[in-house]
Amino acid sequence: MANHLNEDLLKIAKGFPEDLTDWPEIPCPSCARGVLLPDRDSFVEEESVTSKSLRGHEAWEPEWIQSDFHCVLTCRKGTCDRVRVTGEMNLGWGGRYDVQYEKFFIPIIFRPALPLLISRNLCPSEVGERVDTAAKIIWLDPNAAANRLRGAVEALMDDTGVVRTKPGRAGKEIRLSLDKRIEVFKTELPQHSDAADLLLAVKWIGNVGSHEDVLRVRDVLEGAWFLDEALSLIYGKSSGDMKKRASEVTARRGRPGP
Repeated sequence: MANHLNEDLLKIAKGFPEDLTDWPEIPCPSCARGVLLPDRDSFVEEESVTSKSLRGHEAWEPEWIQSDFHCVLTCRKGTCDRVRVTGEMNLGWGGRYDVQYEKFFIPIIFRPALPLLISRNLCPSEVGERVDTAAKIIWLDPNAAANRLRGAVEALMDDTGVVRTKPGRAGKEIRLSLDKRIEVFKTELPQHSDAADLLLAVKWIGNVGSHEDVLRVRDVLEGAWFLDEALSLIYGKSSGDMKKRASEVTARRGRPGP
């Protein structure tokens, strides 16, 4: 089941409608709990000079319009850092308000970057740094972001103690592929086999981003969701831990423990 963060980010990837009051929920990177709202007074859309010059062409169509936008976003909490978003405007066929065309604003940069993981606080430092790098570039270059998530899986293997090399012939070390490292992880830590399957999917998405340059933002967001779930399974409280804690509370009849 997709978490709410993933669902919100997928909506953002589709672009923002022209009506600022109808924007999807944008997660706050400062508190990770609040929702960012667009500041109407700060919203600016600017058509490019080239686009304006083409308006006099005899074959001109509205689809030729090229413009950028920028806006300041403020958390509902009111105490968090403001976020600036920059992107481009696309025209689509109108489906509302009885108009032929509708504007959609596609984000390219959020500064500070939006969070990609609910489980970010569970990340080992090296894993978290690579995820943070992916978060900064995912809207601009999803293929590069996918590669960073793949790197986060490599760092995760390091943190769980999975070796990078094995002895080869003549005393030379052979570097293990990430596939093999995940296989070793799954074999040595069978309690995390479900997490290993999720990590393998992240690896494949990262491979495509590195070599084929065909990924969309939503493809990489799916990889971030897989990584998020894996981190929760590996480092979070398991259902067994929760059952144990519940049993202890029941044994104490709800009284505070030591």
